[in-house]
Amino acid sequence: MYNFFVVLHIVSAGVIIGLITTAILGTSMRKKMKGTMGELGSIRSGAIMAPIMANIGSVGLLITGVVATIMQYNSSFFGFNTLPWLAMMQADYVIIMAISGAIMMPRGKKILALANAEMAGPNAAKGASEELRSLVNKQYTMTMVIAVLVFIAIYLGESKSMMWVTGQ
Repeated sequence: MYNFFVVLHIVSAGVIIGLITTAILGTSMRKKMKGTMGELGSIRSGAIMAPIMANIGSVGLLITGVVATIMQYNSSFFGFNTLPWLAMMQADYVIIMAISGAIMMPRGKKILALANAEMAGPNAAKGASEELRSLVNKQYTMTMVIAVLVFIAIYLGESKSMMWVTGQ
């Protein structure tokens, strides 16, 4: 049963990596469409898809991480003295979720509302407004910050054998 949760954990991490990849590729394509209706469509598509993928990946990571931790280590959470690599991963996850909840989600809702309004407006053929572009660029920057934190978590998970692992 433990292996099943590990596989689901890896799949959930894959969804997050897919989200990051989609953000990078989507930004590249959006910049090529600057000043066109396609730019607004690209922004709107990203604003719809990103929260869905983020919710699937983060909830999957949370549930499978908790279950796998309990099954494998039978320990409390944030055990810096006993499982420092796991505690660092858990702290990293909490930071990611705090950034997501406090910054990414509210800004994403604002981006979607603004993109919808601009698509319905008279200047839709001219692409996104500078205000919308600025919001999207800030969102992309925070996505890259989260990407670094995700790769730190992956590194911690993969390097546990080198980091004073006990409790196995």
